[in-house]
Amino acid sequence: MTERNATWWDRLEEEVCVVAPTDTLSVAHALPPTGLIYSARMRGRQMRDSDGVFTQFYEALRLPSHFGWNWNALRDCLTDLHWIDAPHILITIDDADAVLSESTEEREFLFRALNDAVKFWAKKPELPAQEKTIFQAVLLSNPTSAPVRA
Repeated sequence: MTERNATWWDRLEEEVCVVAPTDTLSVAHALPPTGLIYSARMRGRQMRDSDGVFTQFYEALRLPSHFGWNWNALRDCLTDLHWIDAPHILITIDDADAVLSESTEEREFLFRALNDAVKFWAKKPELPAQEKTIFQAVLLSNPTSAPVRA
């Protein structure tokens, strides 16, 4: 990770970040400048198939009961998130190299959906009397394992 001392929430990047679990960032730089943060940490080893992915997102993001348990529903939820009452949202997936490791097509769809959500929230204009939502996604991947592309 090249931004060890950068302010995490002020980055201009509009993409999912892939980080080695051994990289460090000081707490002072990792926390948002102000306001509430919703942090969702998921276990990649429990996301080996689509059901595992949907379960992790459903539980970690507290998706609505009408969640459709399919890729389009997940994509829709990632660009809505109205039920989360925090202007800063951080999704972290541990062991990202294990996520959908047997299904390249689904894996690419998941990572593309995450990237699209990061871009969506970054480009969404700030509305009057409403704080802008900052959405970040981090994939923790061991540098010695198969590469994770977001």
